[in-house]
Amino acid sequence: MLLILPELTIILTALAVLCTGIFSEKKQLLAPIAFAGIVAALAALAIVPHEGAIFGGRLAIDSVTWWFRLVFMLAGAVTVGLSADLFDGRAPALKMKLTSGELASSCEYYAVLLLNLVGMMFMASARDMVSLYIGLELATIPLFILAAWNRDHLSGEAGLKYLIIGALASALLLYGLSLLYGVSGEMQLELIGKVLKPSPILFLAIGFIIAGVGFKMTVAPFHMWAPEVYQGAPTPVTAYLSVASKAAGLALMFQLSFRVLGRFVDEAGWLFAILAALTMTIGNLVAIVQQNIKRFMAFSSISQAGYILIGFISPANESIAAMLFYIFVYLFTNFTVFTVIVLYSNADGREKIDDYKGIARSNPIIALAMMLGLFGLAGIPPLSGFVGKFFLFSLAAKAGFYWLVALAAVNSTISLYYYLRIVRQMYIEPLPVLANGSSVTVRITPVLFVVLAVTTVCSVFLGIIPFFYEVIHADTVRWLAELIQ
Repeated sequence: MLLILPELTIILTALAVLCTGIFSEKKQLLAPIAFAGIVAALAALAIVPHEGAIFGGRLAIDSVTWWFRLVFMLAGAVTVGLSADLFDGRAPALKMKLTSGELASSCEYYAVLLLNLVGMMFMASARDMVSLYIGLELATIPLFILAAWNRDHLSGEAGLKYLIIGALASALLLYGLSLLYGVSGEMQLELIGKVLKPSPILFLAIGFIIAGVGFKMTVAPFHMWAPEVYQGAPTPVTAYLSVASKAAGLALMFQLSFRVLGRFVDEAGWLFAILAALTMTIGNLVAIVQQNIKRFMAFSSISQAGYILIGFISPANESIAAMLFYIFVYLFTNFTVFTVIVLYSNADGREKIDDYKGIARSNPIIALAMMLGLFGLAGIPPLSGFVGKFFLFSLAAKAGFYWLVALAAVNSTISLYYYLRIVRQMYIEPLPVLANGSSVTVRITPVLFVVLAVTTVCSVFLGIIPFFYEVIHADTVRWLAELIQ
């Protein structure tokens, strides 16, 4: 049981949050309790063995699983920080909703968030199809609830659309898994991979699995749900969806691609290359015309999924290291941007790109952090996004997909254009003036300041640290692979 101590810690934290919300009126205690529980789970993760199995091998831990669990818990900790002002009543634009009950029940919010976190961690540890699917549903169903948490028409629409398309994706994935069981007669993931033989049913199963997992990762053409859900969900939930849901999809794709279909992944490299090209191109082109910043970030997230897919065209020992590094980069850079979005959404509900005019004059530090996050997503050197993309692009070049590298470079240039739209609003456009002659100013709360500082520093640090190890060369992913192990 020591192996699942982090998961047990988070489950106990969820129960503690619920009990505190029921028996105490001090809502200000909920976020600190949730955050402390995640920190305790991180401490438990540091002391548990990095390898082992329990429940007859149905759950197992290895180095890759350990890193995925770390990503999930970091995303959960940051999301708790982003949610604290909203549910503690320190968000001026949403105080009316808090008092009218539209955003009440904050203890349930944190409990659902923590249980979602547990589901993603169990999914990464699963070693048979039953535990994998149960972990997937525990990681998915809470997200439907969180997306509709605002209880207004836009959030309700987001939650309903997420539920319908999510149920369809789960059905496709479950049908694909059932076909795998039918052709293999095994439930253990690694045993399935050993006995599989090429057949029409196997290829049909792979198609259903890719469709189901593609929904989780917002891979085109299974990305249709993302813009509406990102826009309608509470902004902290949108930030969590953009990172944790994508990391969970990556973990699921890793489980099924490398543990089950490892012998067939090399032959399917062209399929992943086409999906990556389609996803990054659609995400980048459609992002250009967006006016709502949350929809803008939805298409940015879609394009990032395309870059991550590049990792699946190479052998597992190199690609998983590069993809894990990129998801760490994406976690901190994306949360940096979303922290600023949460700040302005909490202050006066602004969600338009034009609403960010002139904030470099009123909040220069916030504008600088936002710019670093956007440039990190675009892949500007020496920020972490550049290093992460370099690792993935080098894998594609090593596998002989030079056309994909060229297309990815073009897409990165396109992304720089639309990220510069926001930078232009912040640094070039004048600060709006109110009717009374005063300027619009927003004060950053202590919690969001800490979150913004940590995510910004980490996103910059991840771009600098590889240069100290002199890993920017032809065999660059070797260092990452050794680090993951």
